[in-house]
Amino acid sequence: MKIGRFIALVLMLGIFWGCGSDAPEEIMEWHNYGAEITETDIMKVSEAVEQINDLTDKTVVLEGTIKQVCQSRGCWMVVEDAGKSVRVRFVDYGFFVPWESAGKKVRMQGTVKIDTVSEETARHWAEASDDPDVKPEDIHGDQEVFMMMATAAAIEGGTPVSPEQQAVIDGEDEHDHEHTH
Repeated sequence: MKIGRFIALVLMLGIFWGCGSDAPEEIMEWHNYGAEITETDIMKVSEAVEQINDLTDKTVVLEGTIKQVCQSRGCWMVVEDAGKSVRVRFVDYGFFVPWESAGKKVRMQGTVKIDTVSEETARHWAEASDDPDVKPEDIHGDQEVFMMMATAAAIEGGTPVSPEQQAVIDGEDEHDHEHTH
C-alpha cells in the first residue's frame, strides 16, 4: 500500500510540475493605429532592407522593434531589426503612435523605398528624437534613408495616445509640421 501511495504522490507532483512548466507566457495584446493590417506575409525589417530593390513601392508588412518615436507629436518612428532600420511615416498624418512606444514590437503595413532627405529635415528629426546618440550637429548634407509610408501599425502592448499627447497633436499647426517632417 505504501508503494501505491508513493506512486500516486509522484504522479500528482509530476502533473503539478508539468502544468507549471507548460504555462503559456503572458500574451500581450496588439493595439492598432491607422487602418487594419490586411496583408498576411510579415517580413523582418532586416530582410526588407536587403530586398529593397524588389520591394520598392509594393505594399508590405514589416516587423521590428521601435527604437525612436517623434517626441513632438508621434508622427514618425524608427524601427530596427538585426542592426537594420527603417524610418516610418504615416500616410497623410492619418494617425500617431504613443510617445512611450520605444522598445516595443511593432508591425507596419505600407510601401517602402530609399529616399533622400535634406540636411534640414534630418536635423529636425534628430531634434525630435529622444535618442541621445543622434545629434543634429553631426548631420551634414542630404541623407539616404530606408523609408516606409505606413497606412497601418500594430504595437504589441501598445496603448491609445495619451490625452496629453492628443492635446499637442490637436494644437500644432499642421501646415508647418508637414513641411518639416
